[in-house]
Amino acid sequence: MFKRYMTEGTLDPEVQALFKASEDIANGVMSLQDAAKFYRVSSEAIVQFIAESSEYDFVFNRERIK
Repeated sequence: MFKRYMTEGTLDPEVQALFKASEDIANGVMSLQDAAKFYRVSSEAIVQFIAESSEYDFVFNRERIK
């Protein structure tokens, strides 16, 4: 989903929910299970979104350091 957001610029309700869920998890506000229930998205989608986002951040930051 993150990849689709980055390539298409899509900010549909599901992407917004995944953004919010991943932020709440990262900030310790909610657990993965609670965020999935609250935002009505699957925990697998949240995990994939976080992984793709982290991978993008890693690659982007590595390129900036060069």
